[in-house]
Amino acid sequence: MGKRRRRSRIPAEPVRLEIESLSHDGKGVAHVEGKTVFVTGSLPGETVMARYLKKQKRYDEATVVEVIKASEQRIEPRCKQFGICGGCSLQHLSDADQIEAKQSSLLETLSRIGKVTPEHLLPPLTNDSPWGYRRKA
Repeated sequence: MGKRRRRSRIPAEPVRLEIESLSHDGKGVAHVEGKTVFVTGSLPGETVMARYLKKQKRYDEATVVEVIKASEQRIEPRCKQFGICGGCSLQHLSDADQIEAKQSSLLETLSRIGKVTPEHLLPPLTNDSPWGYRRKA
């Protein structure tokens, strides 16, 4: 007979988390007792109260319930549907910081997976208005 795996219980109450960085898909990254927690709706440098959604063997997922200490990068989302439809997952992050986060994610992926480092970087292609184009991370 195989071993029965014990399921980790999801805490009922929100937990306080310190967000360290952004993941490639725009989620905040925190660590609790050495385990990575991906936190939807958070930004680097923030302290948040978050509710666990899922506990996995190697990582957990949570979502922000309350921002205790906001990042200087945080802005008020313009879209009423922010956080619901998924089409603008980084709308709470300023435009310049979005570009920087996406460029950092690209460089990290090229280095880690592709084992390459670009000799020079071209400036990102941007629109004069940050509205009217796809914004999903």
